[in-house]
Amino acid sequence: MPHAHSDDALTLARLLQEPALRRARIHAGRAGAVTRLDWVVPWGAAQTDEPLSGVLVHAHAADLAEEGTTLERAAARLADRGAAALLVDGHPAGPACAGAAARMPLATMAETVPFAVVSRLVAELALARETHDLRYGLQVHRALAELLYRGAELSALCSQMSRMSRRPVAVFDSSGALAALEQPTPRMVEPDDLVAAFAGQAETLGASGEPRELHPRLADIVLDGREVACTLTPIVLGGRHDGWVLLLEESDDPHPHDLAQHRVLIEQAAPIIGTEMLRLRSVQRAKEQARGDFVHGLLHGRFATLEDISARAAHYQFPVRSWFGVVVASGLTTAADVDSPARLQGIAMQAARLLPEQDRHTQAAMVGDVLVVVREAARRGTMGTPDNAVAAIGEYATALHRYLCQRKDQGSRPIRVAYGRPVVGALAIPDSYREARLAHGLQGRLELAAVCGYQELRVHAVLEEVAASRTGRSFAVDVLAPLRDPAAGELEATVLAYVAAGGNVNAAARDLHIHRNTMLYKLDRASRLLGMDLRQAENQFAVWLAHTLDLLAATGAEVDRVVRPA
Repeated sequence: MPHAHSDDALTLARLLQEPALRRARIHAGRAGAVTRLDWVVPWGAAQTDEPLSGVLVHAHAADLAEEGTTLERAAARLADRGAAALLVDGHPAGPACAGAAARMPLATMAETVPFAVVSRLVAELALARETHDLRYGLQVHRALAELLYRGAELSALCSQMSRMSRRPVAVFDSSGALAALEQPTPRMVEPDDLVAAFAGQAETLGASGEPRELHPRLADIVLDGREVACTLTPIVLGGRHDGWVLLLEESDDPHPHDLAQHRVLIEQAAPIIGTEMLRLRSVQRAKEQARGDFVHGLLHGRFATLEDISARAAHYQFPVRSWFGVVVASGLTTAADVDSPARLQGIAMQAARLLPEQDRHTQAAMVGDVLVVVREAARRGTMGTPDNAVAAIGEYATALHRYLCQRKDQGSRPIRVAYGRPVVGALAIPDSYREARLAHGLQGRLELAAVCGYQELRVHAVLEEVAASRTGRSFAVDVLAPLRDPAAGELEATVLAYVAAGGNVNAAARDLHIHRNTMLYKLDRASRLLGMDLRQAENQFAVWLAHTLDLLAATGAEVDRVVRPA
């Protein structure tokens, strides 16, 4: 329902309560009585072309008669210019008043009152209201500021507001999550009901997206099947929108004086609550940064001994002697994340909370644009077999991939998740991290499954040490160099497609979208450059092996730059 009162403003009815004007009669019913007045001008000053929004026009009946203007024409002229109401003295109530009252709020009285008296009354009432608001605002600000100075948190600030208003007070963050709720006894609302109502009616309340109005306003909210009014205001500090302050009224038609007090209360409270939310956000960010530094130390082997790790691990209740596996995920970043690291930090926090029912410790952090998770596979002495630990890490990796794919704000790149084999003890975590990074690097190059473990690489995992050796690098260069000669053209891709097709010329030609004769010509040319017949299986294997060793060496070098930075 629309509310007649938005605050304790000066109205026509309130003005006519003064002794000098008590004999006046309002001809526009309740709607005219609650007309808000900002100022008053005499009839003569109202005859210009200036707008009259919020202005009461005071006229003598003699002035209208002298100009030959009827009451209805005068009201119509003022209504066109937006005047709030017309007060005519020396004019008894009569049939002519009904026509004029249809155009705008009208009050008449038989006695004559000087304009100076009406002007003084309007000024005194308006000033009294402003003074009262200012005094109450200072009282609210002092009470809340003292709590903030003492280090009180959101719940204490909301509790003070609830005591002052005797109403429930809630704070929602910018995402719509309930940050605090305090209410007098007996309780008027259940937290879950309020959260559901706020989320479901955010659009109606004007609390969705960035705030369009920065001042308190009155709105209706449906709670547990009944409609009640609420006063709410956005929390905006330094141009940043941090959430909403909401004060629930007792009914859908609260008293205007209560609304005025509540408006001042939350208007003064919003910047103080915003300051506390800023402090809490800074503390949380510092905690997450410290946690991220700890995870980076684990991943990059910055702890020399188990005792060094234990000193930091105790703070996070990190079990340093358990079985651990490292999981990495990519494809979560967007262009907006360059200016919004908080979103990535939020993803890391959510990733650490996946599968809580398994009661396993999890730490997560962002390394560049890659999410890295250190997951406890099993507690020491309770693992069973190594396969159980691998299965536990694989289950978590699958759950992480499913969670990241369900996020609406993920980037356009596909989500890829890879993990290393479980290791014993925190000092060995860098080994699992390197394996996870290597599996992740090969995942895209070899077009493997979206969730891939290091143990699933099989042959590539066996050849990793060979690829890093001088013999392996020399072999790869000797075989692939002739095919990579710029004068040879794109022979390497042709030969690899032929090998991947199992030596089937027709299948390789189809994969490359070239004619079969062209394929045969290129294979013959490659055979001459290599000095071996590529139609023989052992020579095809030699090319595949050289390519695999080269791929592993390149991927391993990239991984080492990340895992073991200088």
